[in-house]
Amino acid sequence: MQSLWIQGITGIIIFAVAVEAAVQLIREAGPLQPLRYWLIIHSPWLYSKTKEQHLLDCGYCMSVWVAVIFVLFLFLCKEVMIVCLGILAIHRISNMVHLGISIVRDHQLDLRCKRNRKLG
Repeated sequence: MQSLWIQGITGIIIFAVAVEAAVQLIREAGPLQPLRYWLIIHSPWLYSKTKEQHLLDCGYCMSVWVAVIFVLFLFLCKEVMIVCLGILAIHRISNMVHLGISIVRDHQLDLRCKRNRKLG
């Protein structure tokens, strides 16, 4: 019973990371921007007057619908969707690891620069 619970939590975390990665790709990836702009222009009913933005401009709003689409695909073709979710989760986690390494590297470079200034 415990292992099923852990697998469930792990699956939910992977799912959430994959949704976040997909939303960021839709909002930020250069090759997807022409399609995103076209959808914004041709879907005025997705514009919120109270939020003063389009659904495709709101990461919070878009994450709900990306999750709905992912869940539907998960039920329709489970194996393919699990692979896609895994790819997106690994993509996002690798970006976080890269960010951590960059921060440590920048800190090391700052220390070296400060040391060189003291010596010089």
